Amino acid sequence: MIPRPAKREDELHAYVRGPLFSRPVLCGLGAVFAFSTLGALTWFGLLLLHADTVVGYLGLLETLRVTAVLMGGISATSILFVLHYSRLYTYVSEENVFFTLAFALSFLLGAPCALVGLFG
Repeated sequence: MIPRPAKREDELHAYVRGPLFSRPVLCGLGAVFAFSTLGALTWFGLLLLHADTVVGYLGLLETLRVTAVLMGGISATSILFVLHYSRLYTYVSEENVFFTLAFALSFLLGAPCALVGLFG
């Protein structure tokens, strides 16, 4: 019997295999994601309002390191959420799209800061 080719619609669906993380681990990841997001928003607001004072007090490398740590918290937890939700829903579900965008933006903002902070 000749196998028939997969339909284009089937490529976008993940097959349900059960959740990757238990509920307490998922709640912990959510707390880390929320803390990192709120910390990053507060940090960027502080930098927008008082950039000269913050950089003068902490130094440029420490400012970049704090930015990298906050962006790393967002990107690490969002990639774990993407893995968790890809086991439960389709790849184009709202959760996967949101956390994939959160990962991409935080990685693009945090990676240059981490490289400069590490090697600077």
